[in-house]
Amino acid sequence: MTRRQQSMRCCKKELSSPDVVDGKAYFVFPECGNVREIENYRVCSAEEALSYFEKKYGFLIPKEYVNLLKLEEAKIVKLPPCNNEALKCYLGEGFYEVGTFPNLDPNAENSIFSSMSSGREWGLPKPYVPLEGDGHTWLALDYSDSLTDPKVIATETDDGNSLVVANTFNEFVSSLLQYEEVYDLEGNIIYSD
Repeated sequence: MTRRQQSMRCCKKELSSPDVVDGKAYFVFPECGNVREIENYRVCSAEEALSYFEKKYGFLIPKEYVNLLKLEEAKIVKLPPCNNEALKCYLGEGFYEVGTFPNLDPNAENSIFSSMSSGREWGLPKPYVPLEGDGHTWLALDYSDSLTDPKVIATETDDGNSLVVANTFNEFVSSLLQYEEVYDLEGNIIYSD
C-alpha cells in the first residue's frame, strides 16, 4: 500500500518528514527557525483518505476523483445555459476554471477536508462538497439526491443559486477542457462547439 506524506515549503526548501509527537506534526526549518504545526497528523493512502472522508462527512467521494489529482494544469468546465440573472452575474462567460482539485491528504492545506471547512464557513449547504471556490462561487459535488452518486454543480453563496454542470461525476470528468481549447494567450474566448 502506497502512503503519501505531506511536505512543507519554507525558505525555498521542502521538508517531507515532520517530527510527530502525540499526533501533532512539527515541520522545523533550521535556516529560518520557522516551525509549522499540524494537529491530528495522519499518513494514509488514497483509499484510506476516501474512507476517512466518508466516515467524517458521510459522503462517498467517487473513486475517479483520485485520477483528477494527477492533473497538473488548469481545466475548464463549459457551463450549461443559465436563466438565473444573479447566477449569470457570478458565472459570467459560461466557463468555470479549476486550477487544481483539492487533494485527499487530510494534512494538506489544499485538501478536500479543508475545502469542506471553507465551504461551510461560506454557507454552502450540508450536502455540498466543494471542489473549488473563492467564497462567493463554488464548483461542488451535490449529494442532495444520493450519498454515493453526486451531481456536479456551480453555485453561489449570496442567494444560494446553483446550476447543474453534470448529472454524474463521470460526465463531469469527460467534459473537462484544456485551458488552451477555451482561451487564447490574452484570455479571449476562442472555444466553439
